Amino acid sequence: MEEFELAKKILDDILDGGTSFNEALRKVFQSNVALRPLRPLVAGLVGCELRHHLLFRDVLSKQEGLNENEIRYSALALSDLYFVKRIDKEAMVEALKGVLGEKISLLDKLIENSDHAETLISPELSKSSNKYLSLRYNTPEWVLKIWEHYGFGVTYKILKKNNRPGLETVRVRTSKISVESVLNNNKDFALSPVNDMLIYGGKTPLRKMDAYRQGDLFSERLLTKSLLDQYKIAEPMELFCYSGNKDASLLKEIIETYGNSIGINLGVPSLEEHMDVMAMIRRDNLKNVNFFEGNPDSFESAISHPQDLVIASPNSSNFDLVREEPDFLLHFKKDEMDALFKQEKDVLENASKFVAEGGTLIYMIYTISKKEGHQTIASFLANHPDFQALAERQAFPFEEMDTAMYYAILRKNSNVQKDAMGKGPVFVPKQEENVSTSVESQH
Repeated sequence: MEEFELAKKILDDILDGGTSFNEALRKVFQSNVALRPLRPLVAGLVGCELRHHLLFRDVLSKQEGLNENEIRYSALALSDLYFVKRIDKEAMVEALKGVLGEKISLLDKLIENSDHAETLISPELSKSSNKYLSLRYNTPEWVLKIWEHYGFGVTYKILKKNNRPGLETVRVRTSKISVESVLNNNKDFALSPVNDMLIYGGKTPLRKMDAYRQGDLFSERLLTKSLLDQYKIAEPMELFCYSGNKDASLLKEIIETYGNSIGINLGVPSLEEHMDVMAMIRRDNLKNVNFFEGNPDSFESAISHPQDLVIASPNSSNFDLVREEPDFLLHFKKDEMDALFKQEKDVLENASKFVAEGGTLIYMIYTISKKEGHQTIASFLANHPDFQALAERQAFPFEEMDTAMYYAILRKNSNVQKDAMGKGPVFVPKQEENVSTSVESQH
């Protein structure tokens, strides 16, 4: 069965080569036109295995006698038998038998129960245990330990939301086209809670649309624009944004929002990874944008004076991507998290040096992590009494904005009154609206 073999080839590339799901698919199908009709089914099989990877591993590891290669074939077969259900059951079992031979008998009970997915997890496991939640929602237990600081109720809602695709949202470049024209030309778009942003519900990939290819629309999270709208600055002010994210939507939002009205400084770790942003600046003929490559300790070579608004958005654990990439947590390198935390603090520390007196510093990361969010800001404020917290918030994907993000809004005021011990003000930031009480109780 060709679909079965292609799915196995792609799964091997992901698990052994560290290749991303989308890239592994591209490598197989982009160069071979004859195979492209099989892409939806193959992508469905591999994607399903990845979304149930921990569960299938747990189930199949208990079947003594299966080697790694056989476990992978079996996991793909079970993906279809239990969830995808696109291949005839007898044909699927026969294809698996061609791989396992007599060992197929080890899976007799699993095959027999394929209409009862609930039987894959032992009924002896408590449904509130980390083990159960890990298997049910394909989330490593170490991630659950990060989220449990927000309470079981919040963690459970995060897991349920991560089990479903996120909203596909786009920013309309109203400097180029109107929201009304997009809505009138394509009924698959609908209004969102954020001005100039739409929700897309169609089946045609956005990348195949003319308006998207031409850059008149670009993908963006709702909360990104909502937050930047709230803290928008006016002429003749200047801003500096450093983004360590692979996603360029934050940079594009700043360019679209401000155009040539203010001085704009945009920093990234690699210009080569943001050619689309460079093209956007050239197309719009913007002479007021300083787009540069640099590390946190080299900002002074690109920024000559204090800025009215500074946005520090370093790379983070990026748990907002769990819904978007079925293999995200599979590739996540837990042992690199300490280096990641240090990098986040370095970006915040070095970006803060360029905030003008009375200016605003926004720290924003697309993740759910107490250590990366609240604790990082608390530590920063303890060492910088000239900054005061105006607001902070941990946003969750199950909320209206459909975004996992922590942000803090700080104001620079060097004249703030210190206490008798010579320390800065106590960290008691205003909580933004709609923050769950379980989060507030952790502060």
